[in-house]
Amino acid sequence: MKPRNPRRFRLRLAIATAFLLPAFAATPALAHDALESTVPAKDTTVTAAPGSVSLTLSEPPLDTEQLNLSVITVTDETGKTLSDGKVTVEGPTISTAITGGANGVYKVLWRTVSSDGHPIEGNYSFTVQDPAQAIAGSPSATPTSGAETATSTPAPAAQTAPDQIKPNDDNAPMAVGIAAAILAVAAAAFFIARKRRDKASGA
Repeated sequence: MKPRNPRRFRLRLAIATAFLLPAFAATPALAHDALESTVPAKDTTVTAAPGSVSLTLSEPPLDTEQLNLSVITVTDETGKTLSDGKVTVEGPTISTAITGGANGVYKVLWRTVSSDGHPIEGNYSFTVQDPAQAIAGSPSATPTSGAETATSTPAPAAQTAPDQIKPNDDNAPMAVGIAAAILAVAAAAFFIARKRRDKASGA
């Protein structure tokens, strides 16, 4: 058996090392920063709309106030944009203030630049179920008050209507007496005229 050539073995090892080192060196560069947590948390339900949304990365992003490389957009279930367009960076956490929206699913779209200079982005959602909004949006109270107004308004008219059309009977006895007197006078005149006619016929 021929002895192995040490020189040839070292040459092969050097060639293999030359090919493998770049691959190992590139591995850390490919591991971009990752999203570790959010507030509110992903896929959770909160009972009040938050005043802000924040995302924490594994490393501080490559961002400054002058560059403004980070973007966070928050919309409610109706599609209304709630974020004000301003993103604050504090260490590995980026955040934005939002206004209150309708109950339902809130969608968060975010984008920033990883500490290694590569852009990273993502999205997630959470749900807002504010009991105060549900009570305020209930339509049961308005029709009830309207119905009460509708039924109570005609009541005074119904009470005053008989007073307006009720006939005045205070002079009824006087009217009857006058009518009777007129009839009596007419009857007396009739009998007197007839009596005179009969006397004239007898003469």
